[in-house]
Amino acid sequence: MSTAPFPQSPTKFCSACGTVTETVKDFCPECGTTYGKPDQDGSVGFLPGAAACAAVSVFFFPIVLGPLAIVLSVVAMNRKEPYAGLIMGLSVAGMVLGFLLGAMSVTG
Repeated sequence: MSTAPFPQSPTKFCSACGTVTETVKDFCPECGTTYGKPDQDGSVGFLPGAAACAAVSVFFFPIVLGPLAIVLSVVAMNRKEPYAGLIMGLSVAGMVLGFLLGAMSVTG
């Protein structure tokens, strides 16, 4: 007969809300944040898409691509991706500049 103790759940710390739990799940039971790095699965993230939409919205379809860039930036901010705030500002600026250029091309 073995006297080894029962295996215990690993203790995990949530960097988002500060909760310490003993869970085998991959997310915090309190706030739902995924444990570990946000891009641990090898995904690129949302910032490249947000930056591309922001850049293209200056010249084409600012009414569609501008808000899309803003939404992607918000998702990146929630995932705590670096430079998400910068891309958010560029998204808003690109959308406004696209509206101004469109208005100037129609009236000019």
